[in-house]
Amino acid sequence: MASNALSEIVLFVAVLLIAGLVVSVLMVSSYKISLNLEKKGNSLAEKLSQDFIIANDPNSIPRDPTLGITTLYIKNTGKDPIIMSTSTFTVVIDGNIVQITGVSPDNQYLYPGQVGIINVSYNTSGWHRIRVVSDVGITIEIIGYIT
Repeated sequence: MASNALSEIVLFVAVLLIAGLVVSVLMVSSYKISLNLEKKGNSLAEKLSQDFIIANDPNSIPRDPTLGITTLYIKNTGKDPIIMSTSTFTVVIDGNIVQITGVSPDNQYLYPGQVGIINVSYNTSGWHRIRVVSDVGITIEIIGYIT
């Protein structure tokens, strides 16, 4: 009779230990998930707060054929300022990265609602797929006619 009680106590303790291990594994897993969710949320909040659009008329994107410069207008539609520099943006036209020759305002902030200028070295008229990528990963694309 004592052996039955002893075996039941041993099984009870074993079940408690296994349950404790399962609970600790679940706690660690949920903690890691919550940390990753927080990181993703912060990244998304940063992207949303630094949003922009390409403000050019898609039917008439200006180009200076003598200098070989195409001008893109960027409007800050986010809540935070965007630093305007040649390293802040990447411009891709028809799948090719093009050189940014200048931005305006240069090395200054583009505040919400303001429009800035990105000049790129591209001298081919016609319909093109233009993509502007910011340093925080925001990608805006239009199909426009470069005059």
